[in-house]
Amino acid sequence: MLVTKKMNHVIIQSESLRQPALIKLSNERKVDKMLKKIAGVLLLVIGLFFAVSSLKMIFVDTPKMKSALKDAVYVGQGAINDANDGKIVIVCGPFELTTPSYDDELGLTIDSIRTSRSKQTMKLNKATKATKANAETLTEEEKRNGVLEWSTAYHDKTLTGEGKIGNYTLSQDFIDAIVLNGTWHDYDRSELEASGYVWVTDANYSQKDFIEPLSQTQRNYKENDYRYFYDGANFKTGQTVTAIGIQNGDTLNAVAGITNNLMENELDRETAIAQGGVPGLGTSVFSIIFSLIPLLAGVVLLFTSGTRKP
Repeated sequence: MLVTKKMNHVIIQSESLRQPALIKLSNERKVDKMLKKIAGVLLLVIGLFFAVSSLKMIFVDTPKMKSALKDAVYVGQGAINDANDGKIVIVCGPFELTTPSYDDELGLTIDSIRTSRSKQTMKLNKATKATKANAETLTEEEKRNGVLEWSTAYHDKTLTGEGKIGNYTLSQDFIDAIVLNGTWHDYDRSELEASGYVWVTDANYSQKDFIEPLSQTQRNYKENDYRYFYDGANFKTGQTVTAIGIQNGDTLNAVAGITNNLMENELDRETAIAQGGVPGLGTSVFSIIFSLIPLLAGVVLLFTSGTRKP
């Protein structure tokens, strides 16, 4: 009888010790399920937003823009006509960069009407391990601490200048919509040097052309070093271009919904609309597929949040 009582007491003590752990585990599972449900709902909302936007673009915006472009007035290199105010016009003529983009933080002038600055930072990748392939190339310090690598580039700043096409002045919203068509490399070397930067190339990246502080190039790289590159709209003064915009006196404003408002060379009406008009079928299909990704992810998270774990 005494042995039985002792055994019962041990079992009761064991159960009392297990209870807090079981309650903690149960609470953690509840929190995990709740977070999954919240994330699932957010992804569903995001997916639905993109899906509705895509469908609106395909069935409302695109047909509407196609209809508007049919009524666009082809001005070419002709004179400004007050009768075209408020209408979509297709204008050809010599491009003039009246004011270049200027990076006031770095003290650099970029001879482009619109420029985007991106930044990379040197990070220590501790996940990099020595393998048979790279064991001989890694230093002992790299084997212990990891390898220094440039981070993924991120957009840092947008710069704009001012410009004209023939007698038309380009508005700020028109300039903001100009497509960037290449990595900038035509730097003023004396200006770079005066700002304490130097132009470098790195064939390991598609951008290839970078600028970084001169002091970094005079020593080995270390963590948190940084460098920049610029993507620019590469239109030169005197170059003949074609623009699609809304005439407002002697100013060209942006047309919402078109893919390209400023194109190289003097284009005829049909070619200008084909190159700069509405998004094609491929873009529409991609936008629908893109919207399905968060939708499906949201459904999976909501489904798994309701699955009982053993």
